[in-house]
Amino acid sequence: MTELNMSSNAEMPDANDLIIDPAFVEHAARMFGDSELADGLQPVQIARLATIAEIRAYRPGDLVCDEHERSDELYIIESGTLEIWLNPASIGVVGAALRRIAELRAGQTCGELALLDGGVRSAQVRAGNQGARVTVFQRDALLALCETDTTIGFRIMRNLASALALRLRLQDMQLYSASST
Repeated sequence: MTELNMSSNAEMPDANDLIIDPAFVEHAARMFGDSELADGLQPVQIARLATIAEIRAYRPGDLVCDEHERSDELYIIESGTLEIWLNPASIGVVGAALRRIAELRAGQTCGELALLDGGVRSAQVRAGNQGARVTVFQRDALLALCETDTTIGFRIMRNLASALALRLRLQDMQLYSASST
């Protein structure tokens, strides 16, 4: 994994200065504009979101997070893919191999459940065949932003709920089609 860190001797601009910088607002809008998380947010709101983000890069097959571990991170896929894997042993199926249940692409989010309920990861997440570049949000920072700016908070929570609802519906369709054969 490659982590981009902004630490140096140069002083970082204040978040309030960044969200009024047209170049930063445009950059943030390009980065997050097509993501599930930022749907419906205005460019300045997206820039506020970007001030609490961290960028990470993963090589193909790298572990992003493991099933059952505690985590407080939400990911937006910037490029590449993330693969979601389940271990059948977790539900009592002994000896079965890991099973890939989904592949997420640019703009999609991952880690919503751990972010929302503070629980453990429900699946293992690995970078896909081309690797992945992801934007990471820490739970505390994202929730603090949502509480400070309730307009942003409402939209983000609505977007997360919509993304989870869509995934649940897709899983339901897969179960129904599998049981009818």
